[in-house]
Amino acid sequence: MKKINIYLLLLGCLSILACSKDKSNYDYSEAEHIDIEGIESKYSVISLKDTLKISPTAKSNKDGELEYRWGFYETNVQGRAEPLDTIARSQNLRYFITEDAKDWVAVCIVKNKKTGYSQYKTATVTVSTQFTRGWYVLKDDGNNSDLDLYLTPQNNVVNGKIENVYSAANNQKIEGKANFISFSSSYKSNILNPATYSNTRALFLVTDKDVQAINVNNLKKIRDRQNLFLGGPQTISGTTGAFVGSSANYVINNAQLYNIYAMSANTGQFGNKAMIDGNNSAYELSKFMISGGSNDPILFDNLGGNFVTLGNGYGSTMTIFSDDKDNDFSTTKNNQKALFLGMKSNIYLPDPDYYYKTVGYAILQDKTDPSLKSLCALEKNKYVLKIKKDSIGPSSKLYDASLHTLLFEDENLLYFVNNNQVYSKNLSNGFEQLQFNAPGGEQVTFIKHLKYSESGYAFNFFVVGTKIGSNYKIRMFTKNSGNLDPNPAQILEGTGTARSLIYIAPSVYDYTYPWSY
Repeated sequence: MKKINIYLLLLGCLSILACSKDKSNYDYSEAEHIDIEGIESKYSVISLKDTLKISPTAKSNKDGELEYRWGFYETNVQGRAEPLDTIARSQNLRYFITEDAKDWVAVCIVKNKKTGYSQYKTATVTVSTQFTRGWYVLKDDGNNSDLDLYLTPQNNVVNGKIENVYSAANNQKIEGKANFISFSSSYKSNILNPATYSNTRALFLVTDKDVQAINVNNLKKIRDRQNLFLGGPQTISGTTGAFVGSSANYVINNAQLYNIYAMSANTGQFGNKAMIDGNNSAYELSKFMISGGSNDPILFDNLGGNFVTLGNGYGSTMTIFSDDKDNDFSTTKNNQKALFLGMKSNIYLPDPDYYYKTVGYAILQDKTDPSLKSLCALEKNKYVLKIKKDSIGPSSKLYDASLHTLLFEDENLLYFVNNNQVYSKNLSNGFEQLQFNAPGGEQVTFIKHLKYSESGYAFNFFVVGTKIGSNYKIRMFTKNSGNLDPNPAQILEGTGTARSLIYIAPSVYDYTYPWSY
């Protein structure tokens, strides 16, 4: 043993002498790297219910003890990372979720205590609550309104239901008959911090007597007609609608337009009504709108016969669209009344245009001769509106239609209801076809095209809501070349009269859906 030790000692000395003779600066050591495994790219959890469980393994190519640190952070609306909160210092993460419903980022940081080298790996954590994913149905009993929530925990197929979920959360129903439901991720409230107004994921619920903003996380009412407007309590008309446009939230009430510019500090209250021109002329907006998170709305003034908008969502005066040189109808003083406005597509045009081209359709009726009706194709180029007109004759099923909806960015079809039957109209060749005949005793209450893209939850449904007695039935159809499949993909049933529905998920935001009445 002594000989071996002496040999090793001599070998060491020789090595030292050899190094001392070579003054060159060589470093043949391999750079350290730490491999982290066992962390998925994405996790989905329910706040106040689930524990996030992650069990990673890590290995370094250098000697030393590894230590673990876990962090949790959010990204704000500009995409910047908020400060990191340390939530654990153990190898295996067991973290009970209490965060708000949105996408968060979990980060695992592994450090070699001996060398000081660190490596990290992140995962997106989509936080939901029992209220933040599912189909919301806005319904009424003839006097008051409520929400039913159909849960979709695994995919877009319903698995569970919470009936009258609004009144369960607020201990009261919403006054009035159900009218319209919409969503905003840019609405401001101080529900998280009384001293700060910040973006709040909110549903807008509209009846013929009230309009409310409610918190999607818990369905608690934020504001209603008593305090939603800076001017004080408002009388609500049956044509009220709340919707999102470029950089703004809007309400049409009593045929007047109110807005909140969402890109600046505000209290979540709509200001004074917008003027239609510098003279504050009288106007009466139709309840119909063409709008979305990336485009200024297209609205119609029934009093003056004007197509109007509010540019970029701010200011106090609307803009009347200018005419395209080839218009069949003037954008102003055209003596028409709007029976429908809807969005067909909204496409971003890159260099050199840099704007969204919005394509929609309007059904207009002549005010002097109400028998004259027109189907008009609309194309918005900034503040110029191109209008091409086709007359609707009395022989067309569309002539006496009561409900309308366009297939958004799908087949070139308009759907409508005539005599309790759902028809499609090919906008390219005018061909009309029966798509759904309501069974005996059922009355169609709304139709809607709704599609959504999220891995595992994606859908593309044409929805028909009907009423039979004191109950509703909502059929969700898939399509084949624009024609409804014979049998619905799923059916929702409940009490009351269903007027509208929306699908909500943590990744739904201002740009997810177009808005039309």
